[in-house]
Amino acid sequence: MLRRIRITPRTYKLLQFDQANSIFGTIKLFAVIVLYKVRPSESVALNTFNAAMSSLAQSQVNVKLLLYDNTPGGQDPGELPSGVLYTSDIRNGGLAKAYNHALKLAHEEGFDWLLTLDQDTSLPTDFLSKLIRTAASVLPSPSVGAIAPVATSDGRIVSPKVILRAGTLGKSFPDGFIGPSLKRAHAINSASTIRVSALEAIGGYDPRFNLWFSDILMYNRLYRYNYCLFVAGDIHVKHEMSGFDLKTRSTPQRYRDILQTEEAFYDEEMDGVGKLIVLLKLIYRLVYGLHHTGGSLPHFKLALKFLCRRIFYSRRHRMRNWEQVVRQREAM
Repeated sequence: MLRRIRITPRTYKLLQFDQANSIFGTIKLFAVIVLYKVRPSESVALNTFNAAMSSLAQSQVNVKLLLYDNTPGGQDPGELPSGVLYTSDIRNGGLAKAYNHALKLAHEEGFDWLLTLDQDTSLPTDFLSKLIRTAASVLPSPSVGAIAPVATSDGRIVSPKVILRAGTLGKSFPDGFIGPSLKRAHAINSASTIRVSALEAIGGYDPRFNLWFSDILMYNRLYRYNYCLFVAGDIHVKHEMSGFDLKTRSTPQRYRDILQTEEAFYDEEMDGVGKLIVLLKLIYRLVYGLHHTGGSLPHFKLALKFLCRRIFYSRRHRMRNWEQVVRQREAM
């Protein structure tokens, strides 16, 4: 069993100074950017990633990038930067399939870490230099399964977060906190950097949760396998969260998929208290949340439907329905 360690900010700085110079060049980082109906040249993540690569010294570069294009039917990617890999999934298999494909390549080529990025995440120019230095400092600590920067959306911190026993997201970490979380914690997929061996140990990403809740589920399983999340509080990224704006960034069908996956996640992963929490979350959305995020009447009807499912249907019934949804999606 892995033993969790405690790295204070001071210890972390000493590790950076003592270890980074000796093993910095040996860190191998495999990055994947998932695209959807956006040409590579239009991706904020790719453009800022390239800028971050340019700021690295040649001796520091041991990074490979994969563009995984989920655009239905495919698209012309245009001219790609030298050395960048490109894979087109014309059936749009989702994030889990893309990340598992990247994990396979990373393992085959002996990479230590897998960086997962959404197409619209904006990275600072010093992102890669700081990330590689952080990865170098925690590489000798096998209990660190992932590294997450501070991610903001619309001016608010969305990641990482401490997860309470009931499975709800708690408070953000203190400003400037650097070190491993001693409690169960979660980060969004984009800009998360996962140790390849740790991700393989938990079986990779669950293909049933191909988009929504794939990150929470992955971090839950890391925690169960006694891996901890290292919070890189000195790295900040900007990310767009569609759930904050139902009116312009989340169609009713997309919202239905979110609610369906949320229902399955809580039924599979959470205890009785957690299931009560999701019931309260559904009630909150009906009386306040939908109005606050610009939800329409169809959004309201969907939230009401899933609230009724939580109250009047058994867990077995809901899980059978979820299994049917997964089978139908796989058959498409």
